[in-house]
Amino acid sequence: MAPKKKGGKKEGKKGGGDADGELSPQELLRRAAFRIESLERQLAWREEKVAAALAGQRDLKEKVSLYHEDFEREKASIFDIASDMTRQYKGMQAAWLADAEDLQGRISTLEATIREHKEALDQARAELEEERRGKGHALALKEAEIAEMNKKMEDMALEFGDMLKETLDKMGAQLELSSSENASMTRRLDDFKVAQGATT
Repeated sequence: MAPKKKGGKKEGKKGGGDADGELSPQELLRRAAFRIESLERQLAWREEKVAAALAGQRDLKEKVSLYHEDFEREKASIFDIASDMTRQYKGMQAAWLADAEDLQGRISTLEATIREHKEALDQARAELEEERRGKGHALALKEAEIAEMNKKMEDMALEFGDMLKETLDKMGAQLELSSSENASMTRRLDDFKVAQGATT
C-alpha cells in the first residue's frame, strides 16, 4: 500500500513538473505567433467595426445634411405659404372690413330711411285721423246747421201756410164782399139802364 502511495506522489510531482516547467523557445514562438494572430484578427475586426462605424457616421451625416436641407426647403416653403396666407388673410380681412363698413353704412341709411318713412307715415296717419275728426266735427256742425235750416224752413212753411190761409181767407171774404157789392152795382146798373131806356 505504501509504495503505491509513494509512487503516486512521484508521478504527480513529475507530471506537475512537466506542466509548470519552462517552455521551449519554439513553444514560446508558437504561442506568440498565435497571440499575434489573435490580436491581428481582433484588430482587423475592430478596424472593420470602426470602418463600418465611420461609414455609418458618414451616411448618417449625409442623411442629416439631406434632412437639414429638406427641412430648410420645407421651412422656406412653409414660410412662403404662411406669408402668402397671411397676405391673403390680411387682404381678405381688409376687404371684409370694407364690405362690413359699406354694409353698415347701407344699413344705417336704410334704417334712417325706414325711420323717416315711419315718422312720415305716423304723421300722415295723425293728420288723417285729425282730418277725420275735423271732418266729423264739421260734418256734425253741417248736419246740425242743415237740421236747423230744415227746422227753420219747416217753421217758415208752417208760417207761410198760416199766412197763406189767412190771406186766402181774407181774399175769400173780400171776394164775397166784392161779389155782393158787384151784384148790387150790377142791379143798380141794370136799373139805371132800364131807366135810361125808358127816358129815351
